[in-house]
Amino acid sequence: MSKFYTLLNDHLFKKIFTEEKYLKVLLLNLFDVKTNNLKLLNPELIISNKNEKVGIVDLLLEIDNDIVILELQNLNEHNFKDRLLYYTSKIISNYGLKEGDNYQNLKSIKVYVILNYSLDNENIKSIVKLKYLNNKIFNNKLELKIFDLTKVNINNKKSKYYEIVNMFKTDDLKKLKQIISKEELKEILITMEKYNQEESEWKKMEDIYNMMMNEKVDYSAAYEDGINVGKREGIAIGKIEGISQGINQEKNNVVKNMLAKKS
Repeated sequence: MSKFYTLLNDHLFKKIFTEEKYLKVLLLNLFDVKTNNLKLLNPELIISNKNEKVGIVDLLLEIDNDIVILELQNLNEHNFKDRLLYYTSKIISNYGLKEGDNYQNLKSIKVYVILNYSLDNENIKSIVKLKYLNNKIFNNKLELKIFDLTKVNINNKKSKYYEIVNMFKTDDLKKLKQIISKEELKEILITMEKYNQEESEWKKMEDIYNMMMNEKVDYSAAYEDGINVGKREGIAIGKIEGISQGINQEKNNVVKNMLAKKS
């Protein structure tokens, strides 16, 4: 295959990290999260009536009794913060409490985001919590951790993120093999190479890549200036809805395969 797809590819990301041992490596390396008990949940958010918007997160997990959304975000879609609020509200209503539970038993909801564009902060990692204006914590049961890939210098060998971030950003397999020295990351790289060599998997990665690039073009066209914005937005929305349906279908397929494997 002419192109080597990295962990930035949505399909490959989910193929790799639906494997529990690899997921634990990712959480530890990027978010400093050590896990004892980890369970994959259905990432399609449950709706209570037909008029609600359906949402699908990349990965939905239960980690040591916390509910965790794990999201990979490549493009600045200009609605990302609002989408995260919607996701977390649905997760709270779906998984936070069981019938008859006391509200003090509400499970903690955590959102771990891997960004491939700059958001608001100059830091590699940001933590967002509910706070009063004096910075006193209002409630600890909702937390967002954002890891910004763009803030890491992929040539800085002294960075603690040097190897793991190159697995997202470097699409030269030969170079990656020279960079990766940690055994747990070597195993992930071998699996990445295997999927890149499988024609059917590579084709799915290529489809996701092409959809993402089309989405990038459409969004840039809609926001680049004020001329005919309404017309361009209409065209972009129509295309993006089709793209999103394709991505959601791919995510559904991953879930079905994952559940079949577990049964």
